[in-house]
Amino acid sequence: MRYVRYLLALMLQVTLLPLLLAQQQPTQPVRLELPFKPADVDVDLIALPDSSLLLYHKTANLWKTEATFHFTKYNAQLEEVWTDTASLGADFDYMRCYTVYPYTYLVFGGDNLRDYTFVRLNYKTGDIWHKKFIIEQLDDIYEFAVLQGNFFLIGNDVKEDKPLLLHLNPKSGEATPLPSLIGQESSFSDLLADHEQNRVDVVISESNGRVSRLQVKSFDANGKLLNNYFILQREDKSLLNAELSPGDTTRKMLVGTYGARDLRFSQGFFVRPMASNLEEGKFYNLLQLRNFFKYMSPRREERTRRREQARIQAGRNLGLNHRLLLHDLILTPTGYILAAEAYVPQYGDGTSRNIRFSPAFIPQRTEYGYKRSHAIAMGFDHDGTLLWDNAMPLNGITTTYLTHLLEAQLLADGRLVMAYPDNSKIVYQLMDEDTFVDEKTELELLPYDESEKIQTTEYPGLISWYGNSMAAFGFQRIKAKGGDIRQVFYINKITF
Repeated sequence: MRYVRYLLALMLQVTLLPLLLAQQQPTQPVRLELPFKPADVDVDLIALPDSSLLLYHKTANLWKTEATFHFTKYNAQLEEVWTDTASLGADFDYMRCYTVYPYTYLVFGGDNLRDYTFVRLNYKTGDIWHKKFIIEQLDDIYEFAVLQGNFFLIGNDVKEDKPLLLHLNPKSGEATPLPSLIGQESSFSDLLADHEQNRVDVVISESNGRVSRLQVKSFDANGKLLNNYFILQREDKSLLNAELSPGDTTRKMLVGTYGARDLRFSQGFFVRPMASNLEEGKFYNLLQLRNFFKYMSPRREERTRRREQARIQAGRNLGLNHRLLLHDLILTPTGYILAAEAYVPQYGDGTSRNIRFSPAFIPQRTEYGYKRSHAIAMGFDHDGTLLWDNAMPLNGITTTYLTHLLEAQLLADGRLVMAYPDNSKIVYQLMDEDTFVDEKTELELLPYDESEKIQTTEYPGLISWYGNSMAAFGFQRIKAKGGDIRQVFYINKITF
C-alpha cells in the first residue's frame, strides 16, 4: 500500500511539475533608488556581459546650453562599482549602444542631424574616450556594430531617403558607403558582427514589389567585401526577412519568415544554411505551429484553422494577414530560439490599412502606432528542425514606434520567459517548450519598504540582464508610511 501511495505521489509530482513551475512568482531581491526626476534628466540602462549594469544619465542647466553626461556601473547587487562623466555637446542625445569585451560603445546624435558623437567606455575600468564626427551621408542611425574598433552603421541616406550601410574609421574619421541596397523597396534585416570569424555579416531583403529574396554580404573590419551569398528560394515562396546565427560559413543558418503573393504578410517561417544552395531549407507554415493561434478564442482558432486548411487543400496560399517583427536569435545548447511579435499598423481613422513598410531597423512613426496581437517563440535544432513553438497573447497593446515591446530571455532550466512592463507591473509568461499556459501572469513591483506605496510610474522599462534575472526601471512617485512623498528613478532586479 505504501508503494502504491509512493507511485501515486510520484505521478502527481510529474503531472503537476510544469504547472507548479509556471505558477512560481519571480522574486525581487534588490532595488536601487536614485533621486532623479523625469523632467531633469535623460536616463537609459544597459546590461553588460559581466552581470553588471551601466546607467547613463544626462543633466543640463536651465537653458540647456551646458550638459554633463554621467556613466555609472552597478554590480549584480546594484552596488556602485565606478562612476565617471564626459563633456559632450548639450544638444546630443543617446541613440544606440553596442558591447564587445571590454568596451561598450554609445552613439549620441546632435540637433544637426549629421553630427554624431561616439563614446567608447571600458566597462572594466571606467575609462572613457569620445569623439565627434560629421557624417554627411546620414541624418539618422538605426543600428550599428563594431569590429576590431571599426564602426558599421545602418542609417538613413540623406540624398535618397532610404537605408544606407556605412563603414566609419574612428581614427581617420572617413565614412565609406558599402555596397548593399538596390531599389527603394529593399531593406536591411540583420547586422551581425562575428568576432570569432572577424567579419560583419549583413542580411539584405530585396524586393521588386512582387517577389522578395535575401542575400548576405560579408565584410572584413576595414569594410572590404569578402563574400556575397544569394539565397535561392522556391518559386512559390518569397523570403521576407531573417536573422543570422554566428559561426563559420558552413554552420551559419538563416532563420526568418516567408510570404507568397502579398509581401506584407508572413505565411510562415523557414530555416536554411547561409552558404549552401544545395539545401532548400525547411519551411513551416503557420498552421503547422501548435500555438500560433492561441491568442484567439478556441472557437475562432478552430474556424481559422479549418478555413485555412481548406485553402491549402484547394492549392491556394494562406489567407492570413500577419506582419511579424523578429527578435535577435537566442542561442541554446541544442540550436536556436526565434521570437517574433505580430502587429497591425494603426492609422488616423482608427482602422488598419495595408500599406508598405520596411520590416527591419527603421522606426516607423504613425499617428496611432502599431497594435500587437501576440508574440511567438520557436525552438529549432542546429539543422533547422522545429522542436516546439509557443505564444504569448498581447491583447492589442499599441506602441508608437515599430520597436520591440517585450524581452525574451532563456533561463537556466531551459525555459523561455517573455515579459514587458505595464506601469508598476511586469507582465510575463514562462514557456516550457510547447506547453501553452492560458493565463496572464503579472508581478507588482515592490518599493523599498512594504509599508510604502507606489503612487505613479512613468517611462517604465525592462531589459534582459543575466542568468535568470531581468532589470525593471523607470520613474516612480513613492508615498512613505508617514506621508512623505519622494520622486525617484528605480531599478528592480527581477529573478525568475
